[in-house]
Amino acid sequence: MTSLTPLGDPSSSTPVGPPPPPLQQPAPVVPGRTLGIVGFALSFFAVLNLAGLVLCIVALVRSKRAGSGNGFALAGIIIASIGIAIAVLIAALTIPMLVDAALTCQRLGDGVHQVGNATYTCTPTSFRVFHSM
Repeated sequence: MTSLTPLGDPSSSTPVGPPPPPLQQPAPVVPGRTLGIVGFALSFFAVLNLAGLVLCIVALVRSKRAGSGNGFALAGIIIASIGIAIAVLIAALTIPMLVDAALTCQRLGDGVHQVGNATYTCTPTSFRVFHSM
């Protein structure tokens, strides 16, 4: 016959309950992480690209000084830089065309004018240009 030991018997070698959970360390605080996330979010908006770029650069510098990386800040810098480059390219192509149309309307005067395959509609406050194919 075998003898049974009660569950709470201290002479028993097996533990009664599950082991305690391991202590969890809090996540390390990365300086500039929040700033990097905000800059990353702003980098997606055309009007706020420059602000997003500045915030991401500041966040990346703070993170690097603390010896850690900041992926959001780096991604925000890349996205904002591409957005700014596209905006500059569009402005570089659009502004000369608008200036040329305004100068042509100034030279032609008010009214509707046909110049080549373009129709200029000029008023004292605005102009419109249609190109016929």
